Amino acid sequence: MKEKKLSEINEEYMKKGCFITGISVFTVLVGATLYFIQNHYDDLIGTPGKKLLAGFVKNQLEKELEVVTESPEKAELKKLINDYSENVEALKKAKEEDIDKLISTIEAAISDSLIEKSEIENIKKIIETKLK
Repeated sequence: MKEKKLSEINEEYMKKGCFITGISVFTVLVGATLYFIQNHYDDLIGTPGKKLLAGFVKNQLEKELEVVTESPEKAELKKLINDYSENVEALKKAKEEDIDKLISTIEAAISDSLIEKSEIENIKKIIETKLK
């Protein structure tokens, strides 16, 4: 019978130990990744992405507002846009359809270069009911 050297026996056990350790580490990493995705996706990815998009939309709307006649309604609309785009909780709850509706309502309000009080009230209702 062929006798194994002590070094060969140690190598066999080390290979098994490394494999078990590797599987254990991999399982923990996969579990931690899934936990963070399920529980902290909005905090890590969703909200910053929505804030970036809201900032972009805010900048575009401000450019379009330059052609609108100066009025208290224009100032109020700017304030509404700024307040909403900086409200993290509202951004978390916002759905894409609701944001699209808000943007289209704002674009319709500024299309004639004059913002009316009724249009401001309509925009406020959308923000209060759908987005907050």
